[in-house]
Amino acid sequence: MITNQIKYQMKKLRDYLALKTKMVNHQGIIHEVASGVEHSWVYYLMLVMAGLIALLGLLTNSVAVVIGAMLISPLMGPIISSGLALTIGDLPLARRAFRTIAVSVILTILLTAFVTFLSPLKEPTAEILARVRPNIYDLFVAMLSGIVGAVALCTKRNYLITATGVAVATAVIPPLSVAGYGLGTGQFMLGLGGFLLFFTNFVAIVLTSDMIFFIMGFRTSHVESIKYSQRTRLLIITALLLFISIPLVHTLVVDINKLNTKKQIEKVLKKHLNRENLSRMTGYSFRQLKGKTDVRTTVNTVKYIAKPAEQGIESELEASLGNKIDLHLEQVLVASEQLPEQHEAVLLPEKPRETGAEISARAAKLVGTAEQLLSEALSPFTLTNTRLAFSSGSQPLEASATLRRDWPVSSDELLLLTRQLEQALEQPLHLEIKTVPLVPPVSFNKDNSLTPESIADLAVIKQLPGNPDNYRYQLLVTGRNNRLMVTRLHKHLTENLQVPKQAIEIRNRNTKVPTEIVLRVLRR
Repeated sequence: MITNQIKYQMKKLRDYLALKTKMVNHQGIIHEVASGVEHSWVYYLMLVMAGLIALLGLLTNSVAVVIGAMLISPLMGPIISSGLALTIGDLPLARRAFRTIAVSVILTILLTAFVTFLSPLKEPTAEILARVRPNIYDLFVAMLSGIVGAVALCTKRNYLITATGVAVATAVIPPLSVAGYGLGTGQFMLGLGGFLLFFTNFVAIVLTSDMIFFIMGFRTSHVESIKYSQRTRLLIITALLLFISIPLVHTLVVDINKLNTKKQIEKVLKKHLNRENLSRMTGYSFRQLKGKTDVRTTVNTVKYIAKPAEQGIESELEASLGNKIDLHLEQVLVASEQLPEQHEAVLLPEKPRETGAEISARAAKLVGTAEQLLSEALSPFTLTNTRLAFSSGSQPLEASATLRRDWPVSSDELLLLTRQLEQALEQPLHLEIKTVPLVPPVSFNKDNSLTPESIADLAVIKQLPGNPDNYRYQLLVTGRNNRLMVTRLHKHLTENLQVPKQAIEIRNRNTKVPTEIVLRVLRR
């Protein structure tokens, strides 16, 4: 009985689709889509302008400018054309479409890389970082957008509005601009992440539009030229799927592991830190480093959490994740304050006053938000002593922090960070960032070998963004009889940390003071 019902419903669906496909102007749509592959100077002008506009929006962290670049980009035409070409078996059309896409991608990346190299703004913004880590949701968005775009093209229902929405929902130009930014700044992993997002969107749109075109009745019979067998087209689609499955499966696995790690960390932290009338966790973040996980947590507490309790949380996190944990617990002491009782009647109701605990909690939340935003923007360099000073009246907030880095924060970088903080905290502020040395003075054992503490401090060099050739490494040496120490340190830098020998500079200073060796890492 159930089987017959299913067969009946499937027959009704086939009849409905057959009726709808008769209403589709197949030859007209094929001609319209094929014309989108014919590249001209207008096409490349629009492509170049869209890429540059997207790059400027990314560098200035402007969402509106990035969206404008999505609407200008003509790259969606060749992508939809390649999907239709695979459906109808028109391999010449597919070759022209893929050739146009390849030229467009290379041209956009090279141009944006050149402009980024000349630009004074090179620090990664929130808009850039949002496009370097594609996940499974980006794939779903691209698939749904490809379905909507193909259906709108076939039915001509609200096509102009739908095409605009598809262009915004599925970004193809901004990820290419991010790839050019990564190439222009030497941050190749950022560039690779942007290209992976573009490639994910591209393949998802091609495959989903191919499926919709097939459902809407497009077949090899609509091609007047030489027809290619269904087996050939199936091999092409299968090869394409296998090609993209490698990075997407890797991204999916990494994202799932990251999500599980986040849930486990949050569960353990809330278990120990969310205690009624004692403490409350206000935020946390974590980073996967080589061999360990760095967890930073902010908690409001009425009583200082002792070191043994903090080590207990760290041990439980290590048992839960199966990885070494480095827990940094930032504690904000808060206290309740009861307002004095009012024994006299009032004629007019007064606005309720905030208690000391509420004010302290609100201030701590602002400090935590500021520290998290600055830490993410300046990573991997460590940020400490984040403070906010509140003034009466309309005076802006005074924000300050200490950054472990050997070159000062530029005016452009400071302006960008100030704007991000003002947007996050929703009030004007004045930001001051003091820099301190990235690596403390190097210490040695009695046999002139590096101490474990100094080895751990020097490991930060491996986390520096970009290529090691982008930095200069100065060894500032004072005192006498330190040649063996300098040799050991030089060997550790070149062999263990892959620092180029030509990038290391040794400077001997005053020889009348005790021996001290300081490493400074400077940007070229």
